[in-house]
Amino acid sequence: MPNEQNGEGRSFRNLFLLTLPWLSFQRDLLALMKRGIEDASNVRPLENLTSRELQALMMVFDPSGEWRNVLDRDLPDQIKETYAKIFPKLVSSSILLIETQDAVLASMYEFFDKLRKDSTAGSATGRKPPKQSQ
Repeated sequence: MPNEQNGEGRSFRNLFLLTLPWLSFQRDLLALMKRGIEDASNVRPLENLTSRELQALMMVFDPSGEWRNVLDRDLPDQIKETYAKIFPKLVSSSILLIETQDAVLASMYEFFDKLRKDSTAGSATGRKPPKQSQ
């Protein structure tokens, strides 16, 4: 029975060791996403994509142009105005979501790192580490 528990403990420790780099990678990606969102130059490609996708959809679903003639000719300008209105709200909510995820990942990293250190200290001496009182 002690061998089984030792094997299980080693499995958990190995899992923690695999989890720590993954959590660090996730945090790095979140920081990269946050920088990309905060950069205002990223708005123009989104405007172009939306405009071109809308035009492509209209060509596919309205090959004769009947519906397209009903819409205004200044559709790209309307898309720009709409983006100017919604983009600041989108950015602030996205940044808030990223910061929340980063806080969760940081606490998970600290938890797993503490477990890793506790299990390393216990295995170095050959006994279990003492429980810490809160």
